[in-house]
Parts: sequence; structure tokens; C-alpha cells
Amino acid sequence: MKGVQTREVGSALAQFNPARLVSTGAKIDKATLAKRPCFLCEKNRPGEQITLPFGEGFDILINPFPILPVHFTIPSRHHQLQAIAENYVQIHRLLRAYPQLMVFYNGPKCGASAPDHLHFQAGTSGMLPLQRDWQRLRETSVPLLKLNDAEGIYEIKDYICPALAIVSHTEKNDAELFNYLYEALPLKEDETEPMMNIVAWRSGEAFISVVFPREKHRPDCYSAEGETQCLVSPGSLDMAGLLILPHQSDFEGMTAERAEAILREVSLSDEVMAEVVKRIRNKGVDLAFDDWKQEPIVSVGIVSGDEIRFQLNGTYTIGNKEVTGKQIVKFKDGQILWDSAAYQKLCFTPQNDDISFTLEDVTIGVDFHWERKEAQTFLGKLRFVVDGDNLWAINELPVERYLASVISSEMSATSSLELLKAHAVISRSWLLVQMRRRKAIEMGVQTASAPVKVSDEEGVVWYDSDAHTLFDVCADDHCQRYQGITKATSSHVEEAIKATRGQLLMNGKEICDARFSKCCGGVSEEYEYCWDNTHKPYLLSVVDNAPLGTAPTIDLADEKTAQEWILSSPEAFCNTKDVAVLGQVLNNYDQETQDFYRWTVDFTQSELAELIRRKSGLDFGEIIDLQPLERGKSGRITRLKIVGTKLTRIAGKELEIRRALSESHLYSSAFVVERSEVVNGVPQHFRLVGAGWGHGVGLCQIGAAVMGEKGYRYDEILHHYYQTAAIQTQYK
Repeated sequence: MKGVQTREVGSALAQFNPARLVSTGAKIDKATLAKRPCFLCEKNRPGEQITLPFGEGFDILINPFPILPVHFTIPSRHHQLQAIAENYVQIHRLLRAYPQLMVFYNGPKCGASAPDHLHFQAGTSGMLPLQRDWQRLRETSVPLLKLNDAEGIYEIKDYICPALAIVSHTEKNDAELFNYLYEALPLKEDETEPMMNIVAWRSGEAFISVVFPREKHRPDCYSAEGETQCLVSPGSLDMAGLLILPHQSDFEGMTAERAEAILREVSLSDEVMAEVVKRIRNKGVDLAFDDWKQEPIVSVGIVSGDEIRFQLNGTYTIGNKEVTGKQIVKFKDGQILWDSAAYQKLCFTPQNDDISFTLEDVTIGVDFHWERKEAQTFLGKLRFVVDGDNLWAINELPVERYLASVISSEMSATSSLELLKAHAVISRSWLLVQMRRRKAIEMGVQTASAPVKVSDEEGVVWYDSDAHTLFDVCADDHCQRYQGITKATSSHVEEAIKATRGQLLMNGKEICDARFSKCCGGVSEEYEYCWDNTHKPYLLSVVDNAPLGTAPTIDLADEKTAQEWILSSPEAFCNTKDVAVLGQVLNNYDQETQDFYRWTVDFTQSELAELIRRKSGLDFGEIIDLQPLERGKSGRITRLKIVGTKLTRIAGKELEIRRALSESHLYSSAFVVERSEVVNGVPQHFRLVGAGWGHGVGLCQIGAAVMGEKGYRYDEILHHYYQTAAIQTQYK
């Protein structure tokens, strides 16, 4: 290449190539393009141009202004816009036909001097800094989405500008992965496709495509004047570390710092790139559950401890070994000790689906007033894993079998069929959301910890099930009450599960996080008042009464209105004393109280002060007042000021408030505070008058039970509590 010079500038290369002025300096506005004949169309090519046909629609031409020792232009035989979405597969086909070449693509306003005519380029492979450093870059790259162990999308972390890599072995998978990446890139209103450059090559059986997402066509220095000007218009090869400079002065003045600044300026910002990465990871999570066309397997954390006793009620296998009868596993030196041997992981697999195991001392109702221990029996696999200084016993079983236990535990066998159907759909929906969430945590899409806001005066905490990383859900009320086959499944429950098999509540393409509580108290709550500040359109506040789906007409966020409403007993589906109906929802230990629609709790000064001190870990002194500062749509308090003689603090959200004011959980945070017997400004008696049982978000179980008895179909029940959701069958 006559007159071409190359030198290193840090990890990049600078190339002085005066012949490339025709490309670097090219005007590509619509007016200019419309005036000139397209030099890639066959009729406008010079007569001496040698053409090698490729496939059904492309020609391979020698580039008259080469950057590489071997440099080809590969235009479409038809005049059409530069666009990669439907043509990416051509890159794979070119590399399969010519594995010794490197193929690259410049998007419109990304270095393409002919954006009005679809074309690729190809040339000598192995010369680019990107390729030279690929082994190191590959080792430090982060997987975002994987089809299998060998194929996926990766974020390149240690390169001079943001980049994503596709590693594939087949044309089908290559095109599929690119489509996922393409859909994750931002698209500007005035552009026909996301801005990008692509550099691709072969490495053995692997096809590697590195995509450089772009923000700008040219850096500011391109149009600057004086000494700050640098005529550089980055295309694929520039982004791959070979900066093409048609002016000698720009070549001589190029530094490593300036090269990096130029490439970063035209690339996506770190913030936008993070969103792209998140979208690709989310797609990876979606793909992980693409087999939901078949029934998924759920993992349930049952019990933990440094020693777990259990009985295998039939023959189980570990590898080739068959075991049965009473067993003990112990934690020792970071491992699982069983049968005189140490294991990192331990899994007992039943020889058939009807064989069960029994775990001793399973705690139910953790931190609730009915907390107790009992032996429980389960079907499916039994797996043990190490968690810190403890072991977890985890049950793995098909989702529908799990649901049969949950519905039987949450509901009575006497429940109406429509209520059971409704509960099957929401329990299944909620479960699959948790399974997807856990996968998202594993893949780095979201974090496992719930947010906490803390200041000197205020501590607001909201709780969720994100903490589960070893398994999908726990077996207790903090997730869904799961007791295996300890509680026999009725034919009624089995019928409901079968009738709704695979049915989920969907918000568009999103599975609904279908929350539910015992009793809403007359008006259901919205998601953001109980958990993080995310609005979920299918979890709106509704009046628990006919006509269905009615929004509240009174403002229960207003303190005076909320007090009047809580101290009354308005008509609602869940306002019932019908023992038979309540028995459908309230199991034996739930029926230890029937205070749920409206309830009263009394404290003496000493009782309340000691309770708050013990539950909060703070000494407030004597309690002067409990002041609601903020209420949700159902009247539930989300911020409560606790005023003491020694200390004043603000607590929230609703569960934190309930925990602070009860030995286990206050029934609800929808309450009114009545003070009496005031001595020297200090009340000696507090009475809390409250409404509802639980957070009140989503389906109200007692309200739904009444609706079932009144003849409402399960879809009507669901549409009442989840107004914008649709019922869809996801697997058979």
C-alpha cells in the first residue's frame, strides 16, 4: 500500500493513509447522496473492476483504497439501504466460505461512505489490535446471555471503548444471538437502525463477532478548526484499534490518550451501555425459562441447621448407591457429613414419583404468633447444600405438584372450586416470578438484597423474598405455605390445579407478581406502599365490593378520612362472620383468632415501651405518641413517627411497622392510635384499632372466598383484584 505508515499509540495503532481521504472526508447527507451516482452499483463501477459473485445477492470487489494488505468490498447486487438486521447472516456465510478473512460492517453514520447501498468489507485477519489482544479480552469478558457452554453474548471489559462479543458455532445460533443484541441497542428517532460497527472473524470452529455500539457519527475534533482539528471518522477498523488518518499531521500528533478519547466519544456512554447490558441479561433470563412450554421444576428451602434428621420412606439413590430409612446429615468443616463421608453437595433421588421423605423439626409460621415445629413429609428430590455454618434441606419437584400442597395448605378442602382455581393461578404466577427473579440474581440482572433507607431520624425498610439465592422459595408464609404431603390434597384441589394447569396472570409479556393477603380490610393496597417504589399496573387499589374492580372513592391517604373509615365497618366481600366461609381460608392455627376485618390491640405504657425497645433495639424511654405520617390507598400506614421521652424516630414501611408493634406481626398497619390516661404528658394506655390482616396487596383471600360462595367465576375473581391482568396458558 503506497504511502501508508503505521505506528503504535498505546494499545491501538495509527495508520497514515492519504488515499482514505475519499472515504474519511465523504459527505453522506441525503442531498449529496442523491446527486452522485452510487459507486457500488454495477452500472457505475469502472470497467476494469474484477467481480467475484458471492451467494445469490452479493459481489466481492477489490477495494481501490485499501486499508489492509488484502481488502475487499462486498456490495449487494441490488441498490438498497445499508441495514444489518436482515443481512447479518451474510457475515457468518462469508467467514464459513473464507475462514482466512476478517469481515466488517459499518452502519449508517458509523463510517459507511455509501450508506445508501448495502455492503460489507473483508480483509486480512489478525492485524487489528482487537484480534491481537483477543485471548486476553476473552478471558476477562463477562457472559451476559448463553445458549450453551460454547455460544453466547459477552461484554468486553478491558478494551479502550465499550464493546460486545458474540461467540457462535452455527449460523442459526449466530443470527439468534445477534438478534438479541440488536434488540437491546438504543435506536434514535432519526435513524433506520441502531448505530454500530461490527468486526468478525474465525477462531477454529468458533465465529466471533464484536459489536461496537455507537452514539455519534464523528468526534468533535473532526469539524474543529485550527490545532484541535483531527480528520478522523471512525469506522469498524478504527473501533477495532486501527485509527485511519489521511492527514500526516494527525498521524504524527496522535497519542494513546487522544485515540482512546476519540473512540469513547463516539461510543455509548457508560450509563447507556449499562442499560444495554441489563436488557441482554434480562433476555438471558427469559431464555432460561423458555422451557416453560413444559412444566418447570421448583426448588423449595424447607429447613436449615447444623444437623438435620430425616427418613427416606422408600428407596432413594445417590449415584449408584441405594439408601432408605432414617438418616442424619451434619455440617462439619464447611462440608456435609453423611454416612461417614464428606460432601460438597448431596442429593437423594427417589426411584419413582410416589416415594416420599420426612424431615423432622420443620418450623412453620416463622416469627408469627402460631410458630411451631412438626415433622413434614414431601415428594420429589431431597438436596442438601452448605450455607455459611449451616445446611439447607431443599425439596425439588414439579411446579404443579408443589401447587397442590400450597393450595391445600393455604386453603381448606371445603373451599369453592372457583376460589381454588383463582388461588392456583395466582400461586403459580407468583411462584414463577420468584423463580425468574432468582435466575436474574444469578445472572447479575438484579441484586438479592432489599433496599434500606436510613438517616439519623428515619429508617424505612421494605422486605421481599429476594434474599433466597440457594433455592427459589421457602416453605413458610414468608413465601407460600408449603407442607408437602403432610396435609392431604383433596380431590377438589386436584381438580382446580388440573383445570388451570399452566395458567398465569400476565401483564403483557410480563408474569404478574400476584400478591395476596388474608384480608384487605375493605380496600386493597398498591404494591409500592408495601415494597419498593415500583408501580405495578395490575396491583391497583380496589374496593372489595360490587361492582367489581371499583376504585376507592374516598381518600384513605388523608388522615381524618382514614380514621373515620377504620373506626367504621363498611360493607365488603371480606366483611363476613360466616364460619363456613372463613373455614375455607383460615386453617386451624389461623382460626385461633377471628379478628381480621376490624381488630383492637391494647398496650399499657410499660408494655408498649418495652416492646418497641426490644423489637427496635432502641431505647425510646416512655412512649408519648405514635403518629401516622403517610398512608397508602388502603389506609395502611407506610411511615410512622414513634415519639418517646428519650428518642424520636420514623419507621416504615408497613411490615417494619407491624413488626415493631407486635411480638410477631401486627395484623395490619391500617390502624388508628387512641391514647388515654395521660399523666404529665405521657399516656398510660394505648389502643390500636385496625383494619385487615396482612399487607392487603392483590387478592384478598377472605373476600375471594365470599365471592366464590356468591357464584363468581375464578376469572371474575381474578379480574376484580388484578384489573389489568390477563389469564394465559404458558404450558400444557
